[in-house]
Amino acid sequence: MATKKNLTDEEKRLLKEIKERRKKYEEETRLFWAKEYPSYSREQKVSYWLASVHHGMRTQGEATADEYSEFSLEWYDWVKSVEPKFDAIFKSVVPLLGFDFDWDEYEKRIAS
Repeated sequence: MATKKNLTDEEKRLLKEIKERRKKYEEETRLFWAKEYPSYSREQKVSYWLASVHHGMRTQGEATADEYSEFSLEWYDWVKSVEPKFDAIFKSVVPLLGFDFDWDEYEKRIAS
């Protein structure tokens, strides 16, 4: 495995570019949660979480055959940190998912 000392100029340039892109992404994400998301109406927040949860469950279902693996205590703690009213919003999201949501499974996942 190459160390930083052994990297070519092109590899060093690529690493620098990756770090810059990551820093930009992190700043854009911070600004989204600090400024843009808080300005959303309740309906916009429901739409945001509907898209996010639907995509996550679908992706997890395809990748692991367990769509509820999208949910965990760590995920829930993060969600509550960015949206303290998540529980109330999520109750509006679930009927829009387009399938029978297993609340017991969800509660089990976010508890452990």
